[in-house]
Amino acid sequence: MPELSFLEKLQAAPQASFHVLDAAKAKRMNAATLFIPSPVEVAKAISEIPVGETRTILELRRELAASANADTACPAVTIKYWKWMAHAQVEGAGLDYADVPWWRVLKDGKPSRHMPGGVEAQVALLKAEGVPV
Repeated sequence: MPELSFLEKLQAAPQASFHVLDAAKAKRMNAATLFIPSPVEVAKAISEIPVGETRTILELRRELAASANADTACPAVTIKYWKWMAHAQVEGAGLDYADVPWWRVLKDGKPSRHMPGGVEAQVALLKAEGVPV
């Protein structure tokens, strides 16, 4: 069976969900409630980052959590969808995620080597928008 494209993975992703965490998970995540965003919510949050500005994954997660009235947003899902959107653009995946400015999101405050073209490509896109990197 052929592997799905990044666009197909995004389209097959589950809908967003809200969870009340059990005591063990709440302690581990330092939160009582968890929002697991869909690709649509992640794309919307990234698309709202103005030209010339960036957000860290942590800041993006905080914005996603606030939008759902949750204490936190799932780190793994947020990062996964961010990466998939970037790679879907490179695949020429059509209009679904073509305008999502993935390069405005930084991992731990730095460009990510896991994005299309690596750190160099992300830095070039940020510099083109006037972001000092």
